[in-house]
Amino acid sequence: MDVEIKLEPGRAAPKVIILTGEMTEQVADLARRLAAGESRFLPARQGDQVVLLEPGDIYRIYAQGQQVLARLAEGTAVLRFRLYELEEKLSASGFLRISHAELVNFSKVKHLDLSMAGTIRLRMDNGDATFVSRRYMGRIKQYLGI
Repeated sequence: MDVEIKLEPGRAAPKVIILTGEMTEQVADLARRLAAGESRFLPARQGDQVVLLEPGDIYRIYAQGQQVLARLAEGTAVLRFRLYELEEKLSASGFLRISHAELVNFSKVKHLDLSMAGTIRLRMDNGDATFVSRRYMGRIKQYLGI
């Protein structure tokens, strides 16, 4: 892969152009990472280990006490980010805020339960259930097109 940098005085923001002979998974992944602006992995503590979490492996992220936790298929990990930072960082990965203290990976939502008046209950692929607060209900409905 060739990398070329041109300085353009007066340009406020960098512009990236990818020149390629064909669209490959490597090129698509590079474009996604550039659009996200940062590394796609999130460092977290799980027990005595530091692990690198891929956003697609996270079901939900929530604040509990003074910690921000990521719910995974195999347990929970502690993140060293604030929820608003994660909301910005993971918005391109399908994460939406559903309450003051929780973000959900909508690619891991199995179904929505609208049976209770005024609330939406989300059932995740791993069996977890969580509720959308009224404050964020409009955003969720707009995202889902309902």
